[in-house]
Amino acid sequence: ELLSLEKKSEISAPYNPVHLTHVGFNNDTGEFIGLPKEWSVLLSEAGITKQDQEANPQVLMEVVKFYQE
Repeated sequence: ELLSLEKKSEISAPYNPVHLTHVGFNNDTGEFIGLPKEWSVLLSEAGITKQDQEANPQVLMEVVKFYQE
């Protein structure tokens, strides 16, 4: 059949990836370091205050990590 003759497309592994963003958390100041401005705006628009971020830094880091993957 025609379908059996068609070559299956393959997806290759990524090549030459570039790491553009690194976000850290300063436990002494309670602030995120390297958080892109766009992400700060998204957090603000979502109603996540700076106090929320300081109270739950691990949750926020997990969200950031999720979007970096």
